[in-house]
Amino acid sequence: MWYWYLFLCVIVFNTVAICMKKKLKPIDMYATIVTSMLIQTKVDRWTDMLDWYGFFSRWFVDAPTLLVSVGLYPAAAVIMLNFYPYDKSKWWAAAYILIWSVASTGFEWTFLKMGYMYYGKDYNLLYSAFSYPFLYLLLLGNLKIVDAILQKSGCGRKQN
Repeated sequence: MWYWYLFLCVIVFNTVAICMKKKLKPIDMYATIVTSMLIQTKVDRWTDMLDWYGFFSRWFVDAPTLLVSVGLYPAAAVIMLNFYPYDKSKWWAAAYILIWSVASTGFEWTFLKMGYMYYGKDYNLLYSAFSYPFLYLLLLGNLKIVDAILQKSGCGRKQN
């Protein structure tokens, strides 16, 4: 199997995450990374148990799967929340989450075509398409909780 696309994606996502102008505080990025990895681990184990989908080798956490888990998910989550339109209307925010969901679904499709992912019984790309908005809202909700805790302690970022 050719891993060039996976390596390219990891390099691009992490380069963007490192070089972008940061709107998030370091604690926000840390909380986002930890939360995204927790969500990813729980969801992937659950879907693997149900034989819905998985990466590379079934039942094993091999090096390429670890690269997806550590190299892609955290960087994508930080990028998504960094550019989230906090100061715009709810319509802008909804459009932003919709765009990220469509892009993520397209990205997942490329992983399927490259052979990095597999779908098991009774699962298709449409399920992922509908789950992405909820996953992104979960990350956003976690960030709001972190900010509320920071606000209460006197060191949070004010948001509209």
